[in-house]
Amino acid sequence: MKQKIIMILLLLGSAMGGAAQNALPDTLLFVFKLHGQTRKYEMTFTPQHDAFVLNWRILRNLKWQKGSYTLTPQAVKKGSVLSFLMPEDGRHVTLSEQETAYILSQEAYRNLKARQRFAYNHTEYELMDSDEHAAGFALLHVRDTLEGSEMWILDNPSLPLVWSMQNNPLEINWRVEINK
Repeated sequence: MKQKIIMILLLLGSAMGGAAQNALPDTLLFVFKLHGQTRKYEMTFTPQHDAFVLNWRILRNLKWQKGSYTLTPQAVKKGSVLSFLMPEDGRHVTLSEQETAYILSQEAYRNLKARQRFAYNHTEYELMDSDEHAAGFALLHVRDTLEGSEMWILDNPSLPLVWSMQNNPLEINWRVEINK
């Protein structure tokens, strides 16, 4: 009897652990590299109706600076421009209907999954592989066909997050880290 109880507890524990692996934490740490400097922003993505509100904050000079970006429902559905707008303390910005911040639109994500390519910022990206994983999801590794910029996108239709960007011609590169 004791063995059966232990076996059931082990099975329940492994089932719960598997479910937790496909869940993103509420707050993600974005580590940006620009001109030899590193900045770490805490970000939360909150669905709001058919839109997203991205709240960010960073500790600078012993004070929390914070602000937000709102992605409109139209941008979430069909946006085709990734915003590189620099965060400013106390600023709450609603992006245009073409712009997303740190995520792909649903249309771009569907194109990536169906055709292994999508266009963003007037640049064509093609799928290279999906060998890496983060937070229990595959990362879709894409590269632009002209300049070699690379992104790793969370294979999650609810939040196709740009987990990492490297070789960006604007030199704004980042990688998401999960605090443990």
